[in-house]
Amino acid sequence: MAQDYTNLQKMAQQYQQQSPYQPNPKKPSGGFGCVLVLVLAAFFVGMGLLVYFWVYPTYFSGNDKDEISTDKKSGKEKKVSQKSSLNGMMMNAVIAPDEEGNNNLWVMTYKYKNSKYYINTYIYNPEENIILKNFENVSPVFPSITKLLFINNEVWKVNSSSTGLEAEINVYNPESGEEKLNTRGFTEKYPELQSGISNLWVYESPFNISFETKDGRKPVLDLEKDKMYESSTAFRNSFRDEKNEISIFALGVERSGEEARKKLYLVTGPKSNLRDKNISESYFSNPSTLKFITKSEAKSLTDKVFLEGIMTYQDDESCFVFYQNQTGSEAERYLSCIDKTGNILWTVSTESELFEKLRATSKDAFSTMFFIKSNVHVSRSGDLVLLVYDRFGFMGFDYKTGKKTFEVELSN
Repeated sequence: MAQDYTNLQKMAQQYQQQSPYQPNPKKPSGGFGCVLVLVLAAFFVGMGLLVYFWVYPTYFSGNDKDEISTDKKSGKEKKVSQKSSLNGMMMNAVIAPDEEGNNNLWVMTYKYKNSKYYINTYIYNPEENIILKNFENVSPVFPSITKLLFINNEVWKVNSSSTGLEAEINVYNPESGEEKLNTRGFTEKYPELQSGISNLWVYESPFNISFETKDGRKPVLDLEKDKMYESSTAFRNSFRDEKNEISIFALGVERSGEEARKKLYLVTGPKSNLRDKNISESYFSNPSTLKFITKSEAKSLTDKVFLEGIMTYQDDESCFVFYQNQTGSEAERYLSCIDKTGNILWTVSTESELFEKLRATSKDAFSTMFFIKSNVHVSRSGDLVLLVYDRFGFMGFDYKTGKKTFEVELSN
């Protein structure tokens, strides 16, 4: 809230008018009066400054000091920002390795202050708990849902349109944070987008962006191939000739009517049918249905039942399943890393390593798996496994051992 200093200024002016050259006729014109005037003027100026910085305590918060840090792996020196800590409401995070092999993170947060939204993007080294870079944008309206992607050694920041905000795409150098491409440059790059972007949506497996243009077109960009298709049908057809077989992980319901009980399968079939790594859980209750629709076959990997389980991430080596120890509103939750032979390599739980807020509790109606599953994200780069819990925080685990290597809580 702005403060009115009019009375302070008038009082200061009254004292300043009583200079040694025009003494107050009611007061002696000695040096004591000058000293008194200076003391009072300094008092009021000081009080004004104290009030100002009490109202605006973060006035200098953006003036970060740089410090020289030595990279542990390469021995090279680099400047790092000494901003105190990550802060704000958690929006998104992605692993973005640097040239030295450090698994740095790009982290986005927002906070509401003085009727505005302050959106911060940090380049963060979790191993040393150091913020390498920080960029801040200010928005008059609530920020739209933003995706951070690390594709082809670039960081993509992509958001759909929302009330008061247009859809945007920005591409950055993952180490320096330098902008390589913005929305305007992006639309100029592709003829299909020349009329402008009305809205967009990001999808995974494979990563692609579906656009809606201002002249009514609906092209799709394959991010991994950097190729634009005129429609979603053309994009799907681009995989039609990929007949080579692949194997993917999938969770499925063993018996119809017991949807909470899920088993883990390894599904093998043509890449053209399994490219999106998303198979309906109901197909597994009838093997002939799976075979007919996906031209694939499934092999059960383990006898373990993953109650209310969701597949949070998978690659060619392993998968991660998030599940709970019992059905209902009072349950511990687990994250397990499982390889392609069905071995559970390690498991962490809400009893110790995971955020306690991930536990199912009757005290919070939104803690059920139905609500929480879309807010839990897992990704992997080398030996780092990153778990992100939307609006709350993130933590890292060693891929080989399951040991927690860092944890950051951003909001309660």
